[in-house]
Amino acid sequence: MTAGPVPVFRFGVSQIVQDADWPGIAREAERLGYDTLATTDHLGMTAPFPSLVAAAAATERIEVATYLTNTALWDPEVLAREIAGTDRLTGGRLCVGLHAGQTGSTATASLTAADKRKRLAETVDVLDRLLTDPAHLPRPFRTPRPRLMIGAGEPEELELAARRADTVCFLGAELPPGGGFVLIGPEEFAAQVAGVRARAAELGRSPELNTGVKKVVVTDDRRAAAERLRPALAPHLTTDQLLDLPSVLIGTHEEIAGQIRRGHERYALTSYMVLAAHLHDFAPVIPLLRKG
Repeated sequence: MTAGPVPVFRFGVSQIVQDADWPGIAREAERLGYDTLATTDHLGMTAPFPSLVAAAAATERIEVATYLTNTALWDPEVLAREIAGTDRLTGGRLCVGLHAGQTGSTATASLTAADKRKRLAETVDVLDRLLTDPAHLPRPFRTPRPRLMIGAGEPEELELAARRADTVCFLGAELPPGGGFVLIGPEEFAAQVAGVRARAAELGRSPELNTGVKKVVVTDDRRAAAERLRPALAPHLTTDQLLDLPSVLIGTHEEIAGQIRRGHERYALTSYMVLAAHLHDFAPVIPLLRKG
């Protein structure tokens, strides 16, 4: 039997701490072989777009991204200006991640979850229109526009991502109002991916598929580590289910590489975003998956 093509994986690191050393972490992520450095979008933390400009200025090739922009906080036209300006200042290295958001500002506190999902869809429409319009100023560096990533977990978000996203970010979790997350099981994760892939195929699309890694644990005993981790991270899942999740990576570096390969076979994932806290723990996995 002829082996299929070797998947081309992309790996990013997301920094979520306040007052991060953006130039420093960007240089280190680039040195370690990561493809993307991302920032979140929360009130009380450094604004995302200036952080990404600082990161890009200190590096040569690494992509910068929002993971994920909270569209409940932004007027879409103002967001289009920030995206275009940041893309120009980073030399076309920007990827824009979007999500309906869990939290809001004082002005948006009354928005329901349905309101936020509606605003997400409207924001995608406005950004696609303005950023591809030659008459809109400022113009982004990249043509026709920077890549759009949509974070999805709810049915409406998954449908929107299948139709419009260049990269679909599967959240892999339910997001209670106010923050935090509850991991979904591998069966539900697989069903979400299958639904998005089928819907995108109907439309003649094949977006990149991504997930955010909630935990990286380097260990010689995968099962024992998962059993220790499960009560705090996912008490509603079995140990086997936790070990089967693409968003929780446990084992030796070689075992984690194997887990990612299995994730590609089962879910078609080729893009992973790890937390900056796991920057060095995960880095040795990258060359293992790029040997061909």
